[in-house]
Amino acid sequence: MTIQLDRPADYDEDDVIVISEEDFRAAAVEALHALGLTYEDLAEQAQARDFTSSAAHALWVSIGGTVDL
Repeated sequence: MTIQLDRPADYDEDDVIVISEEDFRAAAVEALHALGLTYEDLAEQAQARDFTSSAAHALWVSIGGTVDL
C-alpha cells in the first residue's frame, strides 16, 4: 500500500455536495430497500455488530443514527 502525502499538481479543491434532508432520507430509504432491510433491521445489526453484508455495514456508517426512518 502506498500512501500519497502530496496532492497532485492539477488538484483543485474537494467537491462538496449539499443535499436537502428530504433527499437524504429518500436516498437512505432507497439504499435500505436495495439491501432488503428496514432501518430497524440495520440498527439491530449495528447493535449486535453483526452485519449481513459489507454493504449493510457501509450503509450504517453512512446513515446510522442520523435519520429516524
